[in-house]
Amino acid sequence: MPKITDMQIQKNNKTRANVYIDGEFAFALEMLTVMKLGLKIGADVSTEKLTEAVFDSEKSVCFDKALNYLSRGMKTCKQMREYLTGKGYAAEIVTYVIDKLVDYKYVNDDYYAQMYVEQNLASKGERRLRQELQQKGIPQCIIEKHCVVERDTALSNAERLAAKYMRSKPHDLKTLQKLQRYLLSRGYDYDTVNTVTRNYDIDTTD
Repeated sequence: MPKITDMQIQKNNKTRANVYIDGEFAFALEMLTVMKLGLKIGADVSTEKLTEAVFDSEKSVCFDKALNYLSRGMKTCKQMREYLTGKGYAAEIVTYVIDKLVDYKYVNDDYYAQMYVEQNLASKGERRLRQELQQKGIPQCIIEKHCVVERDTALSNAERLAAKYMRSKPHDLKTLQKLQRYLLSRGYDYDTVNTVTRNYDIDTTD
């Protein structure tokens, strides 16, 4: 029967241990799982039963870890997968947990995208909203659903940001060029930016 020959605490995560069976690395476990299953060096183990027990225990601990991560704010499926994978959980356990989170609607990319656009529309243009949602792993079909900004809305928001940016600044060419770069960096398209900057008369006096 296979035997646990070594267990080592991970250097970068003191709550997990690498387990070695018959001299070979087998898997990483939460220390809570190690204690729950009573694992120790020198113990004989049934590989099949151990694998089943480990999966059952690890998915529970992983799920709790995911809930704790969600307590800090909404997450996308991609963000959750990266977080749990970074914590050292096996791919099949991460997938199981994410599927459960989606089933319980604790993770919902569609709702995330909707809320993200609503909360950031006043300060960001459509191009930047799309880029940021893509970086967060939101599927393109969902981005297309929620990230279409009416021109009048974009123009109004850009004008408000421009007014705030230009407050107490001279209306010279250099400043207006900086305004253009600023609005472009916020994700507004060239037509919107040019329309906004044309509203400012250039002061050519020294």
